[in-house]
Amino acid sequence: MSKALRFVIMGALLLALAPVPGHTEPSATRLILEDFDSGAVNRELTVYGNSWNELSPPAYNLNAPGRKGGGRSFTSGTERAAYLCWKEGVPNPWPTDEMYVSFWMRYPTFTPTDPNENIKLFYPHWGKARSYVHFAMTGADTVYYSASAAGRMLTMGNWIACPGQTDGKWHHYEFYVNFATGTARFWYDGVLKVDDTFGTGVWTKDIDYISAPCFEGEERRIFSRQIDDWEIWDGMPDPAWLSGAKG
Repeated sequence: MSKALRFVIMGALLLALAPVPGHTEPSATRLILEDFDSGAVNRELTVYGNSWNELSPPAYNLNAPGRKGGGRSFTSGTERAAYLCWKEGVPNPWPTDEMYVSFWMRYPTFTPTDPNENIKLFYPHWGKARSYVHFAMTGADTVYYSASAAGRMLTMGNWIACPGQTDGKWHHYEFYVNFATGTARFWYDGVLKVDDTFGTGVWTKDIDYISAPCFEGEERRIFSRQIDDWEIWDGMPDPAWLSGAKG
């Protein structure tokens, strides 16, 4: 075999073994991915009402198409306060210092009834339910945000511009918590809206439950909602590994 041919073969082998952009191993572990296409909610998740009562269809339904026009989505039914929660079997303590939650949501219909709607988006609790980050949709273009540590408010009174939430289109919501550094982040449609760090020793990682998204927080509202591609990771994943990476 000539030296030239050996060089060509070796080059081809090295190229085949080289990492391909977008196909590297994920930097974090995905713990749950629920796209609802099976026609049933993931057994690790529970659909609750406002009194922690477990719900089943027709309180919610899985009959509407997913965000790409096929499959299914988690959709409003007869119960105004149906929300997704990981409570039973949630890792405690959390396996890493990080938590990342992503989902897509749309409102097929929405009628404003209150200047502060308080419809929860992301509301995980830890530390005997005395620590949390709290994100709630307060209006068509606004999200409210606060955070607590062991019953002490770290931040509150934050109204964040998130335009077009109720325009009938699918919108992407992403949340990140680092328990070790006391960091909270929130992205709306890929735009970073919150990036707070409260410091080490502020939070523990003894998880009580992860509620996301959104249940009706107060009086009766007039809206319908759909959720798709709900996923949770034990760290910040490469975007190429997210179920919604292709938009």
